[in-house]
Amino acid sequence: MAKRNWEKSDRRIIAVFFVLFLLWSVLTTGLSGIRLFETQQWNWTGKLITLLLGLFFIYRSKLLSNKETGLRVRFTQGSFKPVVILLLAAVALRAGIYFAFQSTSSNFNTETVLFQGSLSAISDEIIFRGILLALLNKVFTSKEDTFGFSLSWGVLISSLLFGLTQGFVLQDGLHLQINLVRILLSFFTGIIAALLKERSENILPAIVFHALWNLIGNH
Repeated sequence: MAKRNWEKSDRRIIAVFFVLFLLWSVLTTGLSGIRLFETQQWNWTGKLITLLLGLFFIYRSKLLSNKETGLRVRFTQGSFKPVVILLLAAVALRAGIYFAFQSTSSNFNTETVLFQGSLSAISDEIIFRGILLALLNKVFTSKEDTFGFSLSWGVLISSLLFGLTQGFVLQDGLHLQINLVRILLSFFTGIIAALLKERSENILPAIVFHALWNLIGNH
């Protein structure tokens, strides 16, 4: 996967990429303690603010097109069947992992269903696959065809960052906890979501996959 020579525009895009990634990280972590209702268990505030930040960037910067972010109604012609097959296969794999290694404890309730099945998946996909992946694709333009799906440095880098953000957790007292299994699973999730988005040129399959993955994992 070769890359074209670095240009001034490439450096600008990479700078925008890192600023947005850092903003997402700070806001997601920093706002996690703000409760919107008394019994809140999940980070509604952080996810909502970062979703609004992402949408604001898309529609105000004009740096990315709807096709590049996947924020459009139509799918790329001929992509529906392979996208559905990959989505269902990945979800089936997640279900198999869950039943093989399920814990006796469960955090599955109405709030979990609403959060994991909607805001969490939508926010993360808009940021990581809608914006960050699209920005990387402008710099790393070479792609490899893998069973009809496009694999690129943008897919790998955005997925790796997604995995790391899910596996590195700050506990009370700024104690850093590293969960290697979660990093690997989230990296895999990012790869699948990115492939779905790239093949269909639509963010919806990635959101649906992410929501189903979350719901199974938090059952």
